[in-house]
Amino acid sequence: MSSTPPPSSSPDPPTLSTILISHLSPTTILLTYNLPKISNAFTLQSYHDLRTALLWTLSLPKITTILLTGAGRHYCAGKVLIPPSAGGPTIAQEIAAGTALAEVLNESFPKILIAAVNGAAIGWGCTQLTNFDLVYASTNAFFQTPFMKLGFVPEGGSSYTFPRLMGRQHAARLLVGSERVSAKEMYVSGLVTEVIEDGGDRDVFLEKVCKIAVMIGGYSEESLRVVKELMRPGEGEVLERRKAGEKERVALQRVLSGEGASRAMEQFAGRVKGGGNGSSSKL
Repeated sequence: MSSTPPPSSSPDPPTLSTILISHLSPTTILLTYNLPKISNAFTLQSYHDLRTALLWTLSLPKITTILLTGAGRHYCAGKVLIPPSAGGPTIAQEIAAGTALAEVLNESFPKILIAAVNGAAIGWGCTQLTNFDLVYASTNAFFQTPFMKLGFVPEGGSSYTFPRLMGRQHAARLLVGSERVSAKEMYVSGLVTEVIEDGGDRDVFLEKVCKIAVMIGGYSEESLRVVKELMRPGEGEVLERRKAGEKERVALQRVLSGEGASRAMEQFAGRVKGGGNGSSSKL
C-alpha cells in the first residue's frame, strides 16, 4: 500500500500518540488506530486523538473520503478497562471523552467515512461502526458487544441504532446475548457492507479496501457532499438517537457506580493479566 504526499497547501496533520495519519490520494485520508499491543482498545487519549484527527480533516476542503482501520491483528477491541481504584479514568472522564467525540463522529459528519475492520471489533469497536457510510470486513473479522457479561449497559447509541439497522432479534444477539458474531453473519444483519476475501492476509484486505476508498474519493466532490446530505437521517431520527445516547450515559453512570461493575472490571483485569499476554483489559 503506497502513500501519497499531501498537497503542498494542506495544513500539516496533527501529531497523535494513538492514531497514524496518511494520504492515500489527494482526496482520501487513511487513519489507523495505532495501539496494536492492546488490540487498539481505546484509552482516553484515543478519544481525544480521533476527535482531533476528524476535526483536522474538516479543515481540508479537497478531502472527501476518510478510511479508518486498525494496526496489527485487530480493528478495535473496545475500551481499556482499568478501574479508577487501579489508576484508570473516572466515569466522568470516560463520559466526557465519549461525548466530545460524539459531537464530531455522528450522522452529521460531512465526509464519507469508511471502516476497514480486520480481526476484532468489540464493544466500542463495534458500536462506533453505525457512524460509518461503508463498513468492509476481513474474512477473519468478528463483532461482539459483551456488555451483559460485564454487568454494563449498551453505549454509543447502540440501543437505538442496532435494532433499527439489524432488527430487534439480530441486535439482541449482540446487546443481550453478548455473542461473538462473524463477518458474514454481520453482513446478513446489515452492519457490514461487504466481506472482503483476503486469504487471511491483513495486508491484502487493507490494499483492497484502500483501492475502494481511493475510487470513491475520486468521484465528484459536490456529488459526494450532496449524497451525504440526502442520506442523512431526518431530524426525528437524529433526535431519537441522541435521546438513546443520553439514556445510555445516565444508565452507564448508574451501573458503573455500583460495586458489581467494579468487581467485574477487577475480575476481568485479573483474567487478562493471568493470561500473560501483557494486554490491558478490553471491552
